[in-house]
Amino acid sequence: MEKTFKRSKTEEELKEREAAGLWSAQALTRVIAESDEKITLEVILRIHKKFFEAVRPEIAGRFRLPGEDIKKLKYITPPPGVAVQEEMYKFWRELDIKLSKIQPTFAGKKITKTFFKKRNAEIIPIAAWTQYQIARIHPFGEGNGRMARLMTNFILIRYKLQPTDIKYEGENKQKYLQSLGEIDDRDDYRMLEGLIRKGIIASYQKLIKIKNNNKNG
Repeated sequence: MEKTFKRSKTEEELKEREAAGLWSAQALTRVIAESDEKITLEVILRIHKKFFEAVRPEIAGRFRLPGEDIKKLKYITPPPGVAVQEEMYKFWRELDIKLSKIQPTFAGKKITKTFFKKRNAEIIPIAAWTQYQIARIHPFGEGNGRMARLMTNFILIRYKLQPTDIKYEGENKQKYLQSLGEIDDRDDYRMLEGLIRKGIIASYQKLIKIKNNNKNG
């Protein structure tokens, strides 16, 4: 017998469910990214479902439908619901092509700093492009910004880089929105790429601090 879904009774309970859903989605993202499973639309939907199945099951794991339109946002105008499936398919095909051009690493082969520098110079622009495309299409009924950043982290983790923060708040949120505007107005990804690099460095610094604390402890 199918379990009856019970909605959150309070704002606090809703936030707790959203936080738990986001944590689960992040964990799933890492598991898939560290595997050999390709990025597909089904994978993206699976991550979104994990995020929202306990919060808004009616929209969890599916794209916006015809009639589910979103008004113009500050920096972007999402396509209508009727166009979302096609837009996401085009996005996925282009992403697949971009990722296929990244030079693979092979077990037992020595990896030089020059190799990593060259490959990272390829990966970060792809991660930024992915983040913008999902934000632009706004394919979901809710959670588009966080899904855009989850998929950015998917790519970073897959290519052995540290993930960035999923939530943007305060000054960082304003810079993030401004970076989307730079792309929308001038096709200039430099600001968003800079935010991603900054986030990667911050993650590495946290990781080093944790390791040092463990050693000293």
